[in-house]
Amino acid sequence: MHIEQSIIVLTLLGGSLFGLAAFFSRARRIHLAVSAAVLLLLSSYEIRMDRWEKTVTAPIRLDMFVEIPVMILCLIFGVWQLVLCRKKKALY
Repeated sequence: MHIEQSIIVLTLLGGSLFGLAAFFSRARRIHLAVSAAVLLLLSSYEIRMDRWEKTVTAPIRLDMFVEIPVMILCLIFGVWQLVLCRKKKALY
């Protein structure tokens, strides 16, 4: 699996997980929704760039220097928000 395909899979899984958690959770809903939206936007962008990459001879993907850290930060932020939601539910 190429790195682009793993980015697509991670962003789609993370975005859908955080989106479902935001839908069913009362606490931290906006934080999870923002993380899900950014991840889903990144996945659509990466799918488009993957299609573009096949049409050129030597694609140079400098956007990966921004895309990968943003994806990692959104995944970490979303997991952190899920952990905080779990702790808050345990207090009730």
